[in-house]
Amino acid sequence: MKKLLVVLVLVAAAAAGWYYYSARSSAAEAPGFTTATVSRGDILQTVTATGQLDPVISVDVGSQISGLVKKLYVDFNSPVKKGDKLAEIDPATYQQRLRQAEANLAAAEASNRLQKVNTERIKSLHEQKLVTQQEYDQAVAQLQQSDAQLLTNRAAVENARVDLDRCTISSPIDGIVMNKQTEEGKTVAASLNAPVLFTIANDLTKMQIAAAVAEADVGSVATGQQVTFTVDAFPGRTFHGEVTQVRNAPKTANNVVTYDTIITVSNPDLKLRPGMTANVSIIVARRDGVLRLANAALRLRVPEGVPVKRDEPPAAPAKSGEAAKAEPKEAAKSPAPAAGSGEGGAGRRRGPMANLTPEQRQKMRDIMAEVGVDFRAGPPTPEQREQMRKLMLERGLPVPENPPTSRPGEVVLTPRTVYRLAGTAPAQQLEAVAIKAGITDGSSTEVVEGLKEGDVVVTSVTVPNAASPRPATTNPFGGGRRF
Repeated sequence: MKKLLVVLVLVAAAAAGWYYYSARSSAAEAPGFTTATVSRGDILQTVTATGQLDPVISVDVGSQISGLVKKLYVDFNSPVKKGDKLAEIDPATYQQRLRQAEANLAAAEASNRLQKVNTERIKSLHEQKLVTQQEYDQAVAQLQQSDAQLLTNRAAVENARVDLDRCTISSPIDGIVMNKQTEEGKTVAASLNAPVLFTIANDLTKMQIAAAVAEADVGSVATGQQVTFTVDAFPGRTFHGEVTQVRNAPKTANNVVTYDTIITVSNPDLKLRPGMTANVSIIVARRDGVLRLANAALRLRVPEGVPVKRDEPPAAPAKSGEAAKAEPKEAAKSPAPAAGSGEGGAGRRRGPMANLTPEQRQKMRDIMAEVGVDFRAGPPTPEQREQMRKLMLERGLPVPENPPTSRPGEVVLTPRTVYRLAGTAPAQQLEAVAIKAGITDGSSTEVVEGLKEGDVVVTSVTVPNAASPRPATTNPFGGGRRF
């Protein structure tokens, strides 16, 4: 009897150990989910750029004459009015030139008076037939030459006076001296170009930013949009502005095309200074109190072997005749959709691979690899889409029609597929949900249709003991692979 009791105890212990080990093994093999909750909040879709703060009106003041700087009347940050003296160039040389020009003018006037008297005398003698016609014509021509010489000397005097006046450099506008590039005793050489001596800003309470917006984003930018920006000098403060102009002149640097977008800025406290680098965020769309979804849920790739619950399409009405016999055969040939991803499931069947033959699908994969499209990193950029369209045309692939374009500030809703977590642990299961996504701020996306507040969506799936084809994607701090 004791032996039987011992055997029963050992059998019970073995059964308990086997049950515990099986439960641990099944729990270890169950996939792990990282989730996020759909909530309400505000979303701002922005276009980011950088630019430099500058005064709205800035004038470079130079010198049109050469000489020694005799006197400076202003310094950096000096307020000036229109017509105020900024500097004076030594006028001695130009005063001497004026005196010489005036002396030449006096000599020319005396010669002209004498020529007029001689001409009148010869005219009188010509009327009395005492001189020939040739002598009279010669006297008239000499008088005209004298008149021309008189005009030349008068012009030389005026020119000398203008140069003398230019020795005094005055402010052309009201403003403040931003920059001074000369000192007393320095020689100014104005030969071919006028050297810049001062830079004057008209009004620093009103400034502007010339932000370089990339060509991929410029289509969303329009005049009147609000702007927020920061500068390194005030890291905890946000400044505001408004887009007033989007210039059509492109600029190319390192094969990147940008367009200058002019943003007006109010600077009443004069905290902002010319030349500061502004980190600009142009608000192209705004939604208040909308459903928000973490962007990681849109990038999820469900690994193979993880079950996904999908909405079954409605059954087709019964058909009679040959069509009813042939349709099941065709349906049997269609492959089941692959395990989903942020672009997969029902959404993937509507992608660029839809309605393509196997050969065309291979060509399409080659084109996507050539252009560098990787849906794991997000949807293709507008430049990649345009390159794909060109390559598809060149290689004889059907090109889908372009989606409807939107004006700046308008948003085109995008169909996407996300995965909701259904059930309770340990019997939790992924459920594919088709949604319509709106604007995004880079971390969250607006959900227009398909989800409700409080829904739990999956942002990543961890499969224990899953082999990873690339060591770089393996989590070094834990087992399994994360998708």
